[in-house]
Amino acid sequence: MDAKNTPIQHLLVGVLSLALVFGLRRFLGLSQSVVFARAAFLLLFLTLIIGPITKLKKPSAVSSPLKLPWSWRSELGIWFAITSLAHFYFAMSGRPQWNFLAALGGGIGGEGYGLANLLGLIALFWSLILAFTSPGKIIKWLGVGSWKWLHSMTYVIFYLVATHTVYFQFFSKYRGGPDWFGWPAVLMAITIIFLQLWAFAKTLADQKRGKE
Repeated sequence: MDAKNTPIQHLLVGVLSLALVFGLRRFLGLSQSVVFARAAFLLLFLTLIIGPITKLKKPSAVSSPLKLPWSWRSELGIWFAITSLAHFYFAMSGRPQWNFLAALGGGIGGEGYGLANLLGLIALFWSLILAFTSPGKIIKWLGVGSWKWLHSMTYVIFYLVATHTVYFQFFSKYRGGPDWFGWPAVLMAITIIFLQLWAFAKTLADQKRGKE
C-alpha cells in the first residue's frame, strides 16, 4: 500500500505525464483526445506492473522512498485519472452540446461503438474514485481494509480500459485497422495478465511451502 503522496513524486510523475502528452502531440501529430488517451494507458500500465513485480521480487530496504517502486503507485494512479479525465473532456468537447446519447451509440446518428464508450466511462468513474481515495489522510479515514477492497478495482479498471482501447484499435468500423499503438497496447495487456498469474502462482507456492 502506498499511503504517502509526496510533492516531489507528484511533480516528477506530472512532468512525465505532460512529456508523454507533448511528445505524442508534437512528434506524431495526434489529436488532443488521442494523446491523453495514450498517455493514460501508459500510466495505468506503469501503475499495475509495480504490484506483481514487488511480489515476484521482494524489494530490499533502502533509505530513500524515491527508490521504492511501490511508493510511486499512488502518484501514477492519480495522474492516470487526470489524463483520463482530460481525454474524456476533449473527446466530448467536439460533440454538439456534449451529446452523451450519440457517444453511447444511441439515437439518430449513433456511432455504433456505444459499449466501448460505456466501458471507458465506467473506468473513468472508478478511476476518479480511486484517485480521490489515494491520499494518506483518506486512507486513514477509510481504514486499511476498506481501502484495499476499494482499490482492488484497479485491475478491473485496466481490463475495462484495455477492452475500450482494443475495440477502437481493431474493431471500429471507422478505422482501417490498428495504428502504431494497437499491438503495443495488446502486448501491455498480456504483460499485465502474465505478471498477475505469475505473482499469484508464486504467492500460492510460498504459502504451501510455509505450511510444510
